[in-house]
Amino acid sequence: MTLSIALRGDTARHPGNTLPALRSALRAGTDLVKIDVHLTHDGYPVLADEHLVATPGSAPRPVEEMSLAELASARRDVDSRVPTLIEVLAEFRARDVPNLLVEATAPQAALAADTLLRERGFADQLVFTGPPEALDALRGRSSRARLLMLQDQPGLPPDDVLRTVRPDFLGTHHSLLTREVITEMRGFGFGVAAWSVNELPDMARLVGMGVDAVATERVVDLVPLTRGNREEVAAEPA
Repeated sequence: MTLSIALRGDTARHPGNTLPALRSALRAGTDLVKIDVHLTHDGYPVLADEHLVATPGSAPRPVEEMSLAELASARRDVDSRVPTLIEVLAEFRARDVPNLLVEATAPQAALAADTLLRERGFADQLVFTGPPEALDALRGRSSRARLLMLQDQPGLPPDDVLRTVRPDFLGTHHSLLTREVITEMRGFGFGVAAWSVNELPDMARLVGMGVDAVATERVVDLVPLTRGNREEVAAEPA
């Protein structure tokens, strides 16, 4: 069974990491929504595509140097503004909440997001990704945290990193994945996620190879494939 991951929401229709993008991905039926979390200067976890955000009349600045009030003025269109993580949780409180794949590039942001999400009962719906230092901080907090390690090179990550982080999943650019590579990763006990898959033939190929998850910016194209694959598996005789 292959799961679908919407990168930053439904970015084919809306700006990424905004509430409309998350709503659209949820309506499309995605299994996980990947969000990018940064920590503001005054300590609020917020969603933003990039590390740098520009306010009107000013050069782009790191999110970590900006207050929540400054970020609120970064985009005049209400629907495309930078939302807080608390807003996202409030948005989906009264409906089926999607599983979240949270990417945090800094350990402080990863730990702050983890604390907030767990306090609100999302522990069973979380997977974290990010650089090794962020994943290491999360693993140090909990041996039960579910972690996805991204890599852009063929083969497995270095042994010392694997021993420290102990990821549950490896995320690899789709062009590096073959049946042999998938078999090797699974042989070491890792789930396999194919990254940045935006063309339909590539989606079909990877679903056919049975990767555990496919991450895309075109979730509307991917979901019918993963649903069809799931129904075929369910229909197979025991």
